[in-house]
Amino acid sequence: MSHFLWNSSDAVEATGGQNTCDWVASGVSIDTRTLNKGDIFVAMIDSRDGHDFVVQAFKKGASAALVSYVPKNICLSKPLLIVDDVKLALRSLALFARKRCKGTVIAITGSVGKTSSKDMLATILSNFGKISKAEKSFNNHIGVPLTLARTPPDSDFIIVEIGMSDKKEIAPLSKLVRPNIALITDVSEAHLASFKNVDEIAKEKSDICTGLSKDGYCIVSRDSEKYSTLSRHLKAFGVRTISFGTNRYSTYKLTKTVIKNNKTCATATLQNGMEFFFKVNTTGAHHAKNALGIICILEALEIDVTQGIFGLSNWFPASGRGLVTNIQCNMNYVARSFTIIDETYNANPASLTAAVNVLANFSAENNDTKRYCRVRRIAILGDMLELGYNANKKHAELVDKLKLENIDIIHCIGPHMKFFYEKLPYSKKGKWAKAVRDFEGIVTGLVKDRDIIMLKASNGVGLNCLLKELLAMGASS
Repeated sequence: MSHFLWNSSDAVEATGGQNTCDWVASGVSIDTRTLNKGDIFVAMIDSRDGHDFVVQAFKKGASAALVSYVPKNICLSKPLLIVDDVKLALRSLALFARKRCKGTVIAITGSVGKTSSKDMLATILSNFGKISKAEKSFNNHIGVPLTLARTPPDSDFIIVEIGMSDKKEIAPLSKLVRPNIALITDVSEAHLASFKNVDEIAKEKSDICTGLSKDGYCIVSRDSEKYSTLSRHLKAFGVRTISFGTNRYSTYKLTKTVIKNNKTCATATLQNGMEFFFKVNTTGAHHAKNALGIICILEALEIDVTQGIFGLSNWFPASGRGLVTNIQCNMNYVARSFTIIDETYNANPASLTAAVNVLANFSAENNDTKRYCRVRRIAILGDMLELGYNANKKHAELVDKLKLENIDIIHCIGPHMKFFYEKLPYSKKGKWAKAVRDFEGIVTGLVKDRDIIMLKASNGVGLNCLLKELLAMGASS
């Protein structure tokens, strides 16, 4: 192997464990389904015991296994790193990796927009150096250490996503990451099952500054519902802050957004008073605001904004977070097409509002005339989970906050979403069902030629099943 991420010596120094033999690894994995040849397999003990999969890991080409005991059917001639506690050992690998890496670390948190902002920033910074970033939504007590443990020592930029679902989760992760720059994309109603109110969420989000370097910056959306509360907590940390958003007091102000040809064109005023224009390759003012937060990071990194923002042309929303897919298929032996907007990964009131706005402003091109024509815009909305004891009320209230003029039909799934459905205007009502399984097998019959269909719900609802059915109707383009 010509290059490696870990060797047996460094791993022992990091964890205090014992090796059965020498080894080198080019990656780190906690899941045999996604393990690559050359990875060290970390046998995590969670809902399932990772030690039961060590044999499979070696069959798939793992270079070593991090274990707390020798599993059955594994002999000591195999490359094992034996430790007292695998979870603590993964954290130790993360600490060691963070210490040896001299690149700039950017940590991102927020109620919405974390992953999109992370991917957007990574796309741009890839033009200025070697990037290491969190995969998917690896943002919890396992995902963050795993991200750091996977970070090559020669990385120029390390982008870490930090999430939370309960109190006192962000601070220890921030101490582990020790970011040079922190970004708080937004603070709004999410995870209220674990918090009394949004003020408590703001306090938790501010804890991303716990490990922020003394000369670092915290970049924060001034449009956040509880910005004043958030600002007060940030001042207690004594960190330098930069704000962005549509609020007139923002350091970087978003002054205009225009949706054209399913792209978002934006105008912003920078800190020096200069007016700046940029474009995002998807529909949605919230994506433009996320991009403005990234512009703040570029300035903090002293990267030329004009040069840096060109990288946005290579960014598109990821699966589950606004990915657009055009489907070509046959309906009753006639060639037809429709469009899917995939928002199946997660949902809270703020993100659902933004997604419905995207659908309302989305245009579909008629391939025959190459002109934009009136089409049906259909939303399939599932429950927003983790909203606490007021969940039903939060769902019902959302109807009055949405602009539904350009939405034709809304189908709803879930017991909470029933309260939303009941308040919908009769002309907008589609079907309601208690669970996704009640829509399985019938969702394809709801589709007509040129429809634009958006699916949005918390991940636990399982709308991904319906997404797969729709995708299977034809070929994507």
